Amino acid sequence: MDAFYQSGFNFAFGDDPMNVLQKSAWKEAPMLMLISLGLLILPVSNSIGQIPLYAAGLMWLIQFFRRKTSGNRLTWIMLAGWMVLILISLNYAVHPEMGIRKLSRFLIFPLTGAVAAACVAGQDVQKRALCLCKSLVLGVSLLGVYDLFHFPYEVFKLGVKFEDVGDMTSPQFYLVGIMLWLGIVSLDREQVKRIWWGCFPFLLVGLLMHQKRGVWLATMVTVGIWTLWSRKWKTLLALVLMAGVALCFPFVQVRLEKLKDVIQPTHGGRMVLWTEVAPRVFEKYPWGMGYNGSKYEDFSAVLESAPTHIHMEEGLRHLHNNFLQIRLELGWPGVLWWSLWMGLIYYKAFRRGPPEVVVLRGAVAFAFMGLFLNGLVEYNFGDSEVLKVYLVLFGLIDAFQPAIKSSEPTKRHT
Repeated sequence: MDAFYQSGFNFAFGDDPMNVLQKSAWKEAPMLMLISLGLLILPVSNSIGQIPLYAAGLMWLIQFFRRKTSGNRLTWIMLAGWMVLILISLNYAVHPEMGIRKLSRFLIFPLTGAVAAACVAGQDVQKRALCLCKSLVLGVSLLGVYDLFHFPYEVFKLGVKFEDVGDMTSPQFYLVGIMLWLGIVSLDREQVKRIWWGCFPFLLVGLLMHQKRGVWLATMVTVGIWTLWSRKWKTLLALVLMAGVALCFPFVQVRLEKLKDVIQPTHGGRMVLWTEVAPRVFEKYPWGMGYNGSKYEDFSAVLESAPTHIHMEEGLRHLHNNFLQIRLELGWPGVLWWSLWMGLIYYKAFRRGPPEVVVLRGAVAFAFMGLFLNGLVEYNFGDSEVLKVYLVLFGLIDAFQPAIKSSEPTKRHT
C-alpha cells in the first residue's frame, strides 16, 4: 500500500512522501490516501470528489467507535452543539422541508476527525498535513486549467456574457489554494519542485476570471496580513505589483466600477439585504426561520412595508453574510454558538507552537482567515463545497494541537 501511494504521488509530493507511515499507523494510511484523492478532485467535481471524503469520514467513525482512534473533544462538542441547534430549528422552521433536505450535510462532519487522525497517526504531522495541502493546491490548479478552457467556450461558443460565466464557489477554492501555496513554497524555496511554481499562474488567473470582488478583497487582505506575520516583504511587493497589473484589465475595471451598484442603500444586493431586509425579517421571525429556511419570497414579503424607493435584486434567498444568515436561521443561540466555535478555531490556529511547524500552520490558519473574511460578504458556511474545505482546515488545525501542547513548558509545582 505504501509503495502504491509513493509511486502515484512521488513526482509532486517529494522523494519519499510516505516515510512517515509507521507500521503502528497503518489504519490511518487509507484515510490519508482517500482524503488526498478527494481534495485532488473536489475543486473540479464536487459529486465525484466527495465520495472518497465521505468514505474517509466513515472509516474514521468506525475506528472511533471501536476506540482505535481519537478525536479532539472540544471540536466535537462544538460540532454536536451545532447539529443540535439545527435539529431544534426544524421544529419552528417556516419551511422545514428545505432544512430537512440539507441534513445530509451532517454526514460530512466526521471529515474533520478523519483529517486530524490521518495527520497525527505518524511521527511527522507536518509531512502528512503537507501531503493534504499539496493535494488541495493541485486540485485547485486543475480547476484553473479547466476554467481556462471553460470560460472561452462559454463566451465564444455559447454566447454567454463573460461576467455571467463565473460562480461563487470556485474563487473561494482559489483563495484557499493561494494561501496553502504560499505555505508550500515558503517551507524551502530552493527545493520546491517546479510543479508548484507552475501552479501559481492557474491559481491567480482563475481567481481573476471569476470576477468576485469579495473574494478578491479577502485574498488581498489575507495575503497582506500573512506577509506582515511572516515578514516576507518580497511577497508584499509582488502582491502590490500583481494588483496593479490586474487593474489594467478592462473586466476588472468594470467590476470595480459596478461596486457602487452593490453598496448603494436603495437598489441592488447586499446593502439592501443588510440594512432593509435583515432588520425586518429578524423582527418578523425573532427565533429564526429554521435551518436553510429562507426564500426570496420571504424577503420580498417583508419589503412590502419598506419605502417604495427600496428595491432588492431578484432571486436573493440568503443574506450574504455568515453572521446574519445564521442569526436568521438559528436565532441568537445559533449565531452565539457559531461565533464561539469560530473564536475557538482562531485561538487554536494562531496559538504559539514549535517553530518547525509554524510555516505550514500559518498557511492553514490564514486559509481559514480568508474564508472567514469572505463570509462577511457571502454566506459561504452554507455552501456544501466550501463547507468541506472548512472542515478540512479544522482537521488540519486540530492535527497540530498535540505538537503545540508537547512544546509547551511544563509547570513546576513547588
